[in-house]
Amino acid sequence: MSGGVAAKNGLLIGVIAASVKQMSELGRLVKGAGYTVAASVEIKPGLGAPLPQVDVWVANLDLHDPGVRAVMDGLDLDGPPVIYEDDLQIVPDPAAGKTADEKPLLPAEIRQQKERRLALKLRQLVRDSAIETRRRAQKVWVLAASTGGPDAVAQFLAGIPDDLEGVAFLYVQHIEHQALESLQKVVARHCGWCVENTDETRVIREKTVYLFSPRHQIELLEGGVLSPLPEQPWGGRYRPSIDQVIAKVARIYRDRGGAIVFTGMGDDGANSCTMLHHRGGQVWIQTAASCAIDSMPVSVEKKGCVHFSAAPAELARQFVNLHKRGLLPPRL
Repeated sequence: MSGGVAAKNGLLIGVIAASVKQMSELGRLVKGAGYTVAASVEIKPGLGAPLPQVDVWVANLDLHDPGVRAVMDGLDLDGPPVIYEDDLQIVPDPAAGKTADEKPLLPAEIRQQKERRLALKLRQLVRDSAIETRRRAQKVWVLAASTGGPDAVAQFLAGIPDDLEGVAFLYVQHIEHQALESLQKVVARHCGWCVENTDETRVIREKTVYLFSPRHQIELLEGGVLSPLPEQPWGGRYRPSIDQVIAKVARIYRDRGGAIVFTGMGDDGANSCTMLHHRGGQVWIQTAASCAIDSMPVSVEKKGCVHFSAAPAELARQFVNLHKRGLLPPRL
């Protein structure tokens, strides 16, 4: 374990890996991205010393290893953001004019692409942390809706107090891209929290509503970081995909995650709500009688994984009871 290097470009970056070789490789990526490594940690059996204080970790680790998982679980909840080497995905560069039939990228080209992706993520984190006073969210809930959703979600958000700590909302609304700006204004009008889009990498902060674009997928990284994937459209019939977002929250946040499925047509979200339920998360729905169209919440209810159902205003009241007083609503 080493540390003590001053921050460059406003960010203290640590590298953490399971071997010295991997640490060196990560260090070269950080340097190639234009930054300096402030701390290096090799995870070994019996590692008990506190980790150095950094603003972000760049990691290369096998998360299936119980010893590694024990260390990273602490980081996921209380530590700084973590960018995994696997998350620096190589995507086709449209400007380069390459096709799938051409020869594979050379190692140097792969490294350059990884360095560019890492540099982008780090620059965005610098800007985010420079103005940020909100803490990282400990609990993340998906607000999922389609037809009639903006009105229902606005009613719910109107009942959420400005001082509710530790929670963030990921609002996934089936919508055309050109309507996204109007949706952001509607949400801001009914909610005292910050309202942010997901067109750039963001740490998930408390007291914030994040709106998802229908144009491209969003990756949810270990440690609570939203990272756009501009070259990857949403799969399936729905954009953005509620199923994909809830599945990501279930994987990362488990029993610290939740979902509320509001009014809408179709069945988007039903399958992933089952996954969230089995991982310990809460699944709530809007009552059919209060919906403009009840297909989405009814589809979730048929899966047998719903913990609570109510109209939007009552959903908000019970949500506040849960997160301020620890009181779960009566189980259906």
